Amino acid sequence: MIKINMKNKKGQVTLFVIIAILIVIAVLIIFWPKLKQIIVPLSPELNLQRCIESDLKKELNTITSNGGSRNPSLYFSYEGNKIEYLCYTNENYKTCVMQQPLLKQHIERELLDALKPKITECIESMKSNAESQGYEVVSINNNPSLQIEENDIKLTVNTNMILKKDNSIKINKVEAKIPSQIYDLLMITSSISNWEARYGDTDIVTYMLYYPDIKVEKYRQDDGTKIYILTNKNTKEKLVFATRSLNFPPGYGIKF
Repeated sequence: MIKINMKNKKGQVTLFVIIAILIVIAVLIIFWPKLKQIIVPLSPELNLQRCIESDLKKELNTITSNGGSRNPSLYFSYEGNKIEYLCYTNENYKTCVMQQPLLKQHIERELLDALKPKITECIESMKSNAESQGYEVVSINNNPSLQIEENDIKLTVNTNMILKKDNSIKINKVEAKIPSQIYDLLMITSSISNWEARYGDTDIVTYMLYYPDIKVEKYRQDDGTKIYILTNKNTKEKLVFATRSLNFPPGYGIKF
């Protein structure tokens, strides 16, 4: 007669249950981001952020590669790009005049103007998504603002959206934050432009010693223009701009 050790059998069952639970937990950890989108609807903020994120990064890269404007009017052609002059004079022996003294605010306006069509598209997508879930969208506005902060770019849309179903839901505004370190590049660029306006040139080594995460390059051109390229070593974000200040004509200082 075969005797079955019930204690061993119970131990095996317990072990199998524990292994099964661990497998389920592992699967949930691996696939949770996708399951979360299905189980938990995305918040309006996250919906908006995901909708505009790629466009914002693309527009930011275009604007900062041109010196701060989408379509520069006063620029130097450098490697096929129109690099805007942020400090400029067409006269010799004189220091330059600041062209964008409020550079941060200027780039914020340029970014917002470039993104407005996309923001409208994203807001309409939010509305359609709410309606597909059975909500009645009573009112909706689109009054966006954009601000470049120290570690991110914040986009705020005053939606005043009212969703009616069983209960009314009011969304006064939607905020999206996109990580960015462009703020430091803007501050350094404004400082360099100020030095160019005051003294006609800038020592880039000083900036790199003070900001070890920022690489500052300066390339002199034949006509007296200087191309500055600022790069964040960690994020690879760049800001490229031009200056022309305290230029001396060919032959200046040569004695015969």
